[in-house]
This record gives sequence, structure tokens and C-alpha cells, in this order.
Amino acid sequence: MRRSALIALLVLTFGLAGCGGGEEVSPTPEEVEGTLPAATTQESPASTVEGDAAAGEAIYAENGCGGCHALEAAGSSGDIGPNLDESQPDLELAIDRVTNGAGAMPAFGDQLEPQQIADVAAYVVESTSG
Repeated sequence: MRRSALIALLVLTFGLAGCGGGEEVSPTPEEVEGTLPAATTQESPASTVEGDAAAGEAIYAENGCGGCHALEAAGSSGDIGPNLDESQPDLELAIDRVTNGAGAMPAFGDQLEPQQIADVAAYVVESTSG
């Protein structure tokens, strides 16, 4: 009799433990404490350097910018990225995009020197009157 009662008690205990009371359980906390890391974009030193559009023309060609961007001055007709003649980015935007990338465009901040970034941005802006 004791053995039957013990088995019944164990079955009842495991049965109730498996039910969980019907509420959903989530492995994530309801409230998160702490802070998120800062954005990964970086302020470009190129923004404090005066760009040379003539030097930027060569940098545009050497880095394959025309494969993705249309720019009449460069004779490029890429259609993956924005048509620069139509979008006419201002200098600040051009420096930011070359430095940090956006969408499908890779960041060149770790591949180009600040002067090169300023030069290619100046070339794009001067060529498009952005």
C-alpha cells in the first residue's frame, strides 16, 4: 500500500511539474539593465581635411567606385549604388558614406587615408555640384 501511494505521489508530482500552470516562459528578462554599445559609425578625420578634387578623380577610378555609381564626369555608369549625378550628395554626406558605408556600399574608412577620403568626396561634390 505504501509503495502504491509513493508511486501515485511521484506521478502526481511529475505530472504537475510538466504542466507549468499554462503560462508562457521566456528565456529573456522582462527588463534589461545596462547600455547598448555606441553606434559603429565613426567621425571621419577627413571632415577636417580640405579635399583636392583632381586627386579624388584618380581615387574614384582606382577604387572601382564607377562599378557601382554613375558619375558623368568619370564616365561611369554603375547602377548598384545611387546615381551620383542625380543624388548630388553634399560634402558631409559624401565623406560619411565613403568612411562608414551604407546599405550595400562598404566602408572605406579603414582602407583609405583621411586625405584620400576628402579628395574623392571633393571630386564627387565638385562633379555633381552637390
